[in-house]
Amino acid sequence: MTRTQSRVESNPNDVFINGTTYYPFGNFHGIDSMHISSAQPNPQPLMRPCYPGLDDRYSTVQYIMTEPEYGAPRALPQPPPPPPPRYCHAPPQTFYKSWHGYNPSSGQQMHYPLHSPMRKDAQGPKTSSFKKCKDAEVNEFETEDENLALALDYIRRNPLATLFGIEGIIPDIARANEDASNFILKRLEVGSFKEKRLGLTAILASIDNLLCNQYGNIVLQGLFEFGSAETKKELMDAIYAQNVAALCFHKNGCRVIQKAIQSLGREDACRLFTKFHDKVLPFTRDYHGNHVIQICIETISSFAEGAARSGDPDLASSLSDKMQFIIDDMIANIEHLSTHRHGCRVVQRAIEHCVDQQKNAVLESIISCHKKLVTDRYGKYVMERVLVYGSETHRTAILETLTEDGALLSLSKHKYASNIVESVLQHGESRYREKVLEEMLKDTRGDDVAGCCCLIELSKDPIANYVVSKAIEVSESDQKDRIVKLILSSHQELSKSPYAKYVLQQIAICDK
Repeated sequence: MTRTQSRVESNPNDVFINGTTYYPFGNFHGIDSMHISSAQPNPQPLMRPCYPGLDDRYSTVQYIMTEPEYGAPRALPQPPPPPPPRYCHAPPQTFYKSWHGYNPSSGQQMHYPLHSPMRKDAQGPKTSSFKKCKDAEVNEFETEDENLALALDYIRRNPLATLFGIEGIIPDIARANEDASNFILKRLEVGSFKEKRLGLTAILASIDNLLCNQYGNIVLQGLFEFGSAETKKELMDAIYAQNVAALCFHKNGCRVIQKAIQSLGREDACRLFTKFHDKVLPFTRDYHGNHVIQICIETISSFAEGAARSGDPDLASSLSDKMQFIIDDMIANIEHLSTHRHGCRVVQRAIEHCVDQQKNAVLESIISCHKKLVTDRYGKYVMERVLVYGSETHRTAILETLTEDGALLSLSKHKYASNIVESVLQHGESRYREKVLEEMLKDTRGDDVAGCCCLIELSKDPIANYVVSKAIEVSESDQKDRIVKLILSSHQELSKSPYAKYVLQQIAICDK
């Protein structure tokens, strides 16, 4: 066996690939190259590692090929070089005291403008002018979106962020989301004078985009709530430049107008009210506008009551007169508004808050059509307010409507009128309550038939059984004993009704 063959068989560092033996070439042992004998048929190329020097500890082993015929080394195909590193446009440091520009001696935060994304190289093949304009628009929108994303990340991560760090895009941040609008609102409240001035200037410049925005209106409401008198004046000047009536019809715009009415002083609020002349009915019937009229009634009435308490009746009368146009339109359309889904709310606010003269005028107009309102889906709410805030004359008129000619039986079975009967039992004076209970205990079939009264028929009704339960709850002394005795005597009859069980349960509770 030759020296070469023994070397190949015994060396544990030999590598076998596809039946071919590759063995390392030891250039640091002082051993020359070893090749398979040229007499061997079809000699295979040898793969050997080129070992590094002893001092180069971090080099890697690279295999090279040698041709047996000539012994000239030939390098194996090397993998392609790695791509050059890509350098990204890094965002600025946004944490307090974390950048090189921070000066510890001054202790002040330094503000850096946001980095705009790197624009692509404009060089390239010539394209049409239309495509160039289109690409420019797309790049501009992408730039704006990326700037907005960077700014939102800035205010989210930095607890000491200020409006100086987002200068130029404050209105965009205010419209982004609720957290961003609350951030701007907070800085406008607690920031320095320069920061507040910066934010207010940016907001006033874009107020037309903020008034009707889902999140932008939050900033405007906050400025009316805690802003100075000068700030409120600037805001109102900007709002007067808009279509105030259109804002009242808008979901978000009406909220700003409501907050302005509640926050402005007496003179400024009265100036704003003048914008609503000839628009009371459209506002009252609108889903959003009716809230504006409600706030007007509450605010002006509070101004008038405050002036009356301070001993200035002339001022109180003058303030109430400023709201008279609302009362006049309401009285002229009282039946329509009282039976309207949104109009009934405005009528209720007038009954609750207006001064006595205006309240009485509204109540008189309601009593003129109260028989229709008792059985109406929305009119019942107005009638309940009349029972609470009306005078004795108004309550007596409603009570007579409930009890005349045996109407209590049919009204107690009515889906909407039954609520009025319950209101009389629960909130009415004792004499009104006793009169209703006596009407319920009357015989409905004549004196010759015992035990057949209104109370038993109402107990078996799917709606009127609630009225009977309320009667048992509020009745006293002799009337309560009579009701309990009558129901217990008809226990067998009532037990057959699926609705009378609630009345029996109420009786069981009273016995305990």
